[in-house]
Amino acid sequence: MAAGGVGARPPVERIRGLTPERSVRVTPAKPIESPPRLQGALRGGLLLVTCMLLTRLGLTTADDQWLVATFAPAVGLAWAALMRWGPEVTPAVWLGLAGGFIWAGASWSLALALATGQTLGACLSAFWLGRAGFDSRLEQPRDLWLLLGAVICGGAMLSAANAATWLALAGRVQVLDIASTWLTWWFGEGVGLLVVGVALLALPQLAPQGLASPRWIGDAALLLAIALSLGLVIDALANARLGLLPFAVLPLVALAWLALRGSLAVPAAGLAVMSLLAIALLAGGSRAIGQAAATLGLRSMWACLALAQALVLLVHVFAGRARSAAQTFDLALSSADLGVADWPLGTGTPYTSARWRTLLGDPDGSRTSTLAGWLSRVHGDDRADVQAALDSLDDPAHDSAWRQARIRVGDAWPWFECRITVAARDASQRPTRLVATLSDVQQRRNAEDRERLSSSLFQNLHEGLVIVDTESRILDVNPTYSRITGVAREDLIGTVPSLLSSPLTDAMTRQQQSAIWAGLRSLGHWSGEVVERRRNGDPCALHLSVFTVPDPEGGVRYRVLMVSDITEQRLQREQLERQAHFDELTRLPNRARLTQLLHEAVAASEREGHLLAVCYIDLDHFKEINEHQGRAAGDRLLVELAARLRSALRAHAGWADAAARVGGDEFVLLLRADTIEEARLAVERVLRVIAQPYSIDPRTSGATVSASVGATVYPIDRSDPDTLLRHADQAMYGAKQGGRNGYLFFDLEHSRRAEEHALILGRLQEALDRQELRLYYQPKVDLRRGTVLGAEALLRWEHPDHGVMPPGQFLPQIEHTGLSASIGDWALGQALNQLERWLEQGLDLSVSVNVSARHLQEPDFVQRLTELLARHARPLGSRLEIEVLETAALADVAYTSMLLERCAALGVRFALDDFGTGYSTLTYLKRLPVQVLKIDRSFVHNMLADPQDRAIVQGVVGLARTFSCVAVAEGVETPAQARALLEMGCEVGQGSGIAAPMPAAELARWAKDWKGLFSIGPASGPAVSAAPSGGPRTR
Repeated sequence: MAAGGVGARPPVERIRGLTPERSVRVTPAKPIESPPRLQGALRGGLLLVTCMLLTRLGLTTADDQWLVATFAPAVGLAWAALMRWGPEVTPAVWLGLAGGFIWAGASWSLALALATGQTLGACLSAFWLGRAGFDSRLEQPRDLWLLLGAVICGGAMLSAANAATWLALAGRVQVLDIASTWLTWWFGEGVGLLVVGVALLALPQLAPQGLASPRWIGDAALLLAIALSLGLVIDALANARLGLLPFAVLPLVALAWLALRGSLAVPAAGLAVMSLLAIALLAGGSRAIGQAAATLGLRSMWACLALAQALVLLVHVFAGRARSAAQTFDLALSSADLGVADWPLGTGTPYTSARWRTLLGDPDGSRTSTLAGWLSRVHGDDRADVQAALDSLDDPAHDSAWRQARIRVGDAWPWFECRITVAARDASQRPTRLVATLSDVQQRRNAEDRERLSSSLFQNLHEGLVIVDTESRILDVNPTYSRITGVAREDLIGTVPSLLSSPLTDAMTRQQQSAIWAGLRSLGHWSGEVVERRRNGDPCALHLSVFTVPDPEGGVRYRVLMVSDITEQRLQREQLERQAHFDELTRLPNRARLTQLLHEAVAASEREGHLLAVCYIDLDHFKEINEHQGRAAGDRLLVELAARLRSALRAHAGWADAAARVGGDEFVLLLRADTIEEARLAVERVLRVIAQPYSIDPRTSGATVSASVGATVYPIDRSDPDTLLRHADQAMYGAKQGGRNGYLFFDLEHSRRAEEHALILGRLQEALDRQELRLYYQPKVDLRRGTVLGAEALLRWEHPDHGVMPPGQFLPQIEHTGLSASIGDWALGQALNQLERWLEQGLDLSVSVNVSARHLQEPDFVQRLTELLARHARPLGSRLEIEVLETAALADVAYTSMLLERCAALGVRFALDDFGTGYSTLTYLKRLPVQVLKIDRSFVHNMLADPQDRAIVQGVVGLARTFSCVAVAEGVETPAQARALLEMGCEVGQGSGIAAPMPAAELARWAKDWKGLFSIGPASGPAVSAAPSGGPRTR
């Protein structure tokens, strides 16, 4: 690689093997790796042969002493090889040098001794240069002095001393000639080292890819000119043409020019080649060279070549020093991000630094190397300002100017700062040369914009800002913070904000500051609401955010406090909270707040084990006060009542009673008690407090009100808070129904039964809606003839979970409710539908349906019955029998009698069910138009064993006969019972001994197959009428 040009130094490789501590840097054409063994052998062999040839060639320059050359090129080769490849080539060098001496006629021992001295000198100089940090580029004076000291004053002197000694010992040199021999040997090796050694050391700097470059072609032309000049000089010396001697200066000028161009390899190699060519020509007997050498002398000729090489080295060193200084200057400018341009305004070559070209996106400098080209790329809005700055330089009093402008780089227009200095003026003081520096200030302008924005925000931000140092001392505050605190900025600077270190010692302030510092230490920031005092002492609520600004090392540089005045918002929030949780009129907690208090009170009761009485208060006849004395008077009464309740509450360290207003004249008390008796006494005390007169109108003597109080006690009533309040409300209504002006405690068991009853009613209504109810039918037969007369409809519930349920498990729950009438209507409708289907199937039957007292007492019972009968085309009234319990019929004999007469008009018959279990009198029985008396099963079941039951059955049969009614026996289970009934005159019966209740579809089949309980001959009396006889029963 060529060493010329301004730029970073090329990479170098250390010569290996000279020393473990330090090494000599040389410039390789390419990195050299450890060679394979074959490559090393070939290189050693080539080096051996070359050293031998150059040694023999150099000995042709011996002056008048045998084996003492005035020019030793082989030593230069040996030293360069050791510098290049290290001590591994030492054997090849030594053998090559020895071979050359032997070739010249020296004995083996003398040749080896002389070669050893030369090799040792070369090795020692290479070693010493490696230790001294020698740079083979030779661009610094230090490296030149190291070279001269190690090679000329070191290795060459050692080798000369060794040669003079061995030549004297061998008898080749007289003792008196030792000094001249030493001097000649030293001179020859010095010339060889300077001419050949330096050239070979610099040769790797000549990159192969540069041989075809225009620069190398120019160097070759100069070398050719040097060779021609030297030819003219040799011709002048050989032929005594003294007029050509001035051409001797031309090679020196050309060599100096080549060295100034930055390349040491070209001039050094050229001198070396020409020197070796001269030796070869001299050895070959060239007349011109011989005559020139005779004229000058060999020593003078080689001295001229050595001086020429020294001149090349000096020029190269000082040129390298200048280049190094330029590189340092350019590096400093690049590190400062400055580009440099040198603009001659007249003639001259402009210059732009690499950084200049990089900043402006002009890699080759073709567009910005001139002032006009650079100015054309300045933004149009900034060009006039830049031109004005340039025009100002025409004034001799102004040698520099600077401007910031936008300059086009690609498609962007970044900001640059350009400083232009007048470097030279003409006689009329007009600028002839300008030097400009350019720096990219886009980031700086962005930072300045951000700084201006930050400053504007700091001054105009709605929040207060405080900046403190690491010791919490205020560095700056914005106007908003001064307005919030009422303290001027000048009074705050240097002080510690009370938000971070307050002199107050109250618990809230200490807790507040502890939380702030804990957040800063753990997270680096903190945010929350704090309370501060303004300068005038007024408290203010602030939202404070504190965060840390780190320094470049990550430590704390500043802390910033951001403060918002939320005093008004906090007052509004507190007012809204009061409105949300407290009654506006009485200032007592409202229902929402009561819910919280009740949850807390229940938790406290659980935790501490005391009783909690929840009391629901409703004023009696409060509406009358509002109507007669006005709403304002009523409000004054409520306010005074709230004050009384508040004063009547008890408070202790761990708990407190509570009062709340939950409605217009409704209040709730939460009272703690240890016993039920204590809770009762507390409620009585509250009633007495409420009953005191109220001064609501100065013109009157005062108003009095009473209250109804319902209460429940937790944990006796172990319900959730909402349910507790509802239970107290239910108890309060119970107190009102009990006469007002009193109290009632909630009965948990009664409530449980009521809830169960409500659940059953709801489930039965669902069963009715979902068609889960069914009618089963139990046949009624003529006991004497074995014929089926009809059937009694009995209700069943096909429950999805419990299966078929008899009516005794659910009908008692609805006996006195409206649902019983609904189910009764459904049963009547279903029974009539089934009766019509049986008639269509040819079954001549009747159907009896039980009707409850509640259903019978419905005002529109007859109307609905009429509608049900009217839905059928057949006249079914005469085949329908309604069964009424004896107790239900006698509850209101007049109403029942009237109802039976209206139903009889429809053809419907009536039966008294379970006759004999009530308290009927003959008078009542006479007034009721019934057609059937049903003997209760309990009498039939025991009549064969119990004479009293038998007498009752006989009596009922006799009454039926007396009042022209049909007697029907229930619960017939055996043939013996049937015979006994027949003997008493009762010929109609039903019971499990005949048939159990069955679905309608099974009844039709059963009726066809029925043959009777026993075989009895035909009766002599008339057949029993197939009149209807029953209804839905609870069996």
